[in-house]
Amino acid sequence: TIGKSELAASYISGGASFSITYANATEGMKVGSAQQIERRHWLTGTMGAFWRTYSKVVLSAIFINLLAIASPIFTMNVYDRILPNKAISTLWVLAIGIGAVILFDLLLKTARASLIDYAGRKADLRISYLLFEKVLNSSLSARPGSTGEYANRVTQYEFVREFFTSNTISVFIDTAFVFIFLLVIYAIGDWLVIIPALAFVASVIVGLGTQRRIGKRVAASMNEASQRQALLVESISTLETIKSLRAEAYLLRKWGEHSKNAANTSEKIKQLSAAAGNITQAIQQLVTVALVVAGAYAFSEGHVSTGAIIGTVMLASRAVAPLGQIAITLSRFRQAMLSLRMVNSIMAQPEDRPDTVGFVNRPIRNGAMTFKNVGFVYPGSENEVLSGLNFSVKPGERIGIIGRIGSGKTTMGRLIGRLFLPSSGELLLDGIDIRQYHPSEVRAAVGIVAQAGDLFSGTVKENLLMASPEATDEQIIEAAKAAGVDEFVSRHPRGYDMNVGERGTNLSGGQRQTVAIARLLLTKPKIVFLDEPSGSMDLASERQLIKQLKTAFDRDTTLIVSTHRFSMLELADRLIVVEQGRIVADGPKEQVIQALQRTNS
Repeated sequence: TIGKSELAASYISGGASFSITYANATEGMKVGSAQQIERRHWLTGTMGAFWRTYSKVVLSAIFINLLAIASPIFTMNVYDRILPNKAISTLWVLAIGIGAVILFDLLLKTARASLIDYAGRKADLRISYLLFEKVLNSSLSARPGSTGEYANRVTQYEFVREFFTSNTISVFIDTAFVFIFLLVIYAIGDWLVIIPALAFVASVIVGLGTQRRIGKRVAASMNEASQRQALLVESISTLETIKSLRAEAYLLRKWGEHSKNAANTSEKIKQLSAAAGNITQAIQQLVTVALVVAGAYAFSEGHVSTGAIIGTVMLASRAVAPLGQIAITLSRFRQAMLSLRMVNSIMAQPEDRPDTVGFVNRPIRNGAMTFKNVGFVYPGSENEVLSGLNFSVKPGERIGIIGRIGSGKTTMGRLIGRLFLPSSGELLLDGIDIRQYHPSEVRAAVGIVAQAGDLFSGTVKENLLMASPEATDEQIIEAAKAAGVDEFVSRHPRGYDMNVGERGTNLSGGQRQTVAIARLLLTKPKIVFLDEPSGSMDLASERQLIKQLKTAFDRDTTLIVSTHRFSMLELADRLIVVEQGRIVADGPKEQVIQALQRTNS
């Protein structure tokens, strides 16, 4: 096994970032002393890892452009020297030489394309890994309001990756070589260089003007795409409710509005891009015509030869060839920068782990817990969900938490699991502030089963193994029996290989809850927090669950059950009553229940 200090110092290949992944077992987990984590920018760090590859791309692009000068020089010499002197033997020597140049050019272009594809593929893998790692490690306090919009922002990295790992480098180098070609044209055709130079300036002006107009529309298009993606994800995840409410027409109208706006914006972008492309193509054609006409005048005055005119036209065509891509490249650059801004906003989100590794070097062994004047406010809200909580929990206690909807029961579980940190006060685990533990340390010791009992697409076995990949079949079966999973799995022909569907849609709410509980049992946590464990069960299933939970945990495991069903309190010896984020009663279960009954009578 790898210790935490080793993991904290390990880098993802290329040094772009690193990942800290801890096992669920708390024994033997040690945390190194505090050290600053050096994080390179996700894009520059990734691209920098392939600097050797991109330097080869740049070098090949330089040679390709230099070789492009050979063909016009060859043509000029044929017309000016070989034909007048009828030097056929020299013609064949030059032809063989230019053939070798063309072959070398082909090999260079093939190698350049392979290098770009290789670097792009590797960069795509690394960037997508870093981005998904960031999504998983982001603090819940930075959770976005719309899942669909957030997912759309995540996919924006593809535009950034495509721009920086495609032929963009070659386009920039080709554009830079325009000045080299202009110098060669000047050496051959003298003042004829003015024509391609003016064409270059005109194309740049067209590209910049188009880019400025397209920029605003690209931003609007991306905003429309985000809204449409948000609506799509929301609709798919709530399709059953939509059908029950007969809300299809309402959502179709919203979808139609978003689609219409997106289509209109996209049409304007395409029109502008097409106009810019057509203008630059017209400029390229005019360059050829203008050079031939101007060359004819220069030839009549004896300033240039026929070969020089042809060579100048060929060089000018090569020089203005990248100009047709300037407008498109600038438009893509604008979109890439907007996408980069979106992805940067994701990569800048706070993480569960801070920027320094300096956590306590002690695992959570007992599960003793103390709330000291704890208060909590959700990010973006002004309402205090919890206020002035003061209570202690001894290892192995069985506690029930009851209260009305919105009283703060679920939030208490989130604080215990370090999904959120207290806004005020202290939450101590084994006498140490929860902030001093690494999140993975806390979550290895604290097992939480949420109300929804979320599952993931795959089989029952795969869902059980998510938190404990090393669990044996015997351990899986033992946990499944303890939670009641075997009750329905044993009746299915595929057994533990039955598919649960996306988010467990093939199972009932109660079945999902039992799988979630079995998954928790495999982790063997010190503290267990069950949030409405029987909320989706009928009375018979609830009785069976209570019976199984009574023997599922050993006496050293702290069990906290948040519920609104008094039947579930059979698992508890102590009862805490929460009202509007405050504890209004705390004590032995029978005494608290009697006090509540007297209050209600």
